[in-house]
Amino acid sequence: MNKLTDEILNKYIDGELESFELAEVKNEIEKNDEVLARLKALRLVDNSLKQMEVEYAPVNFSEKVMKAISNASKAVKPKISYFFVTIITLFSIAVLGVIVAAFISIDDGNGQSTMSPYMDKAKEVIGKNLTAFQTFFSNQNVLLVVSISTLILLITVYLTFEAHKIFKEKLNSYSR
Repeated sequence: MNKLTDEILNKYIDGELESFELAEVKNEIEKNDEVLARLKALRLVDNSLKQMEVEYAPVNFSEKVMKAISNASKAVKPKISYFFVTIITLFSIAVLGVIVAAFISIDDGNGQSTMSPYMDKAKEVIGKNLTAFQTFFSNQNVLLVVSISTLILLITVYLTFEAHKIFKEKLNSYSR
């Protein structure tokens, strides 16, 4: 044997060694004072453990502890992160601010709205380009590509939400 570990010495104390191992351990104990000291210390611990009074846990102890842990974990409310809500709120306020600023800048100061020329220009641009859009989207190949792209996008969004839901359930199951 190269080195006697505490595990081998404990097996020696408990009488669990094979006959060839037993001879090697006895030989090492006789030659090495350090091993003998460790053996004496392990025998002292073994005797102390054998003399200890055994106290048994109450009936259903494990179930009671697990129930108490479960009740305590249910009492703890999960911490809600308001980061996303704050970002959306700030973004919404910024958009509303831009819209309000746009409407304020449209008024020319004498009470009349200058929105009419802009509306006329918008109608003109839409009218000119509307026929081009209708022609472009009347092509069957374009409609097929757009339809397939939309379907792929919807499936991707659905799978993303499902994966997030499954991940959240797994995460919650680990925290219980």
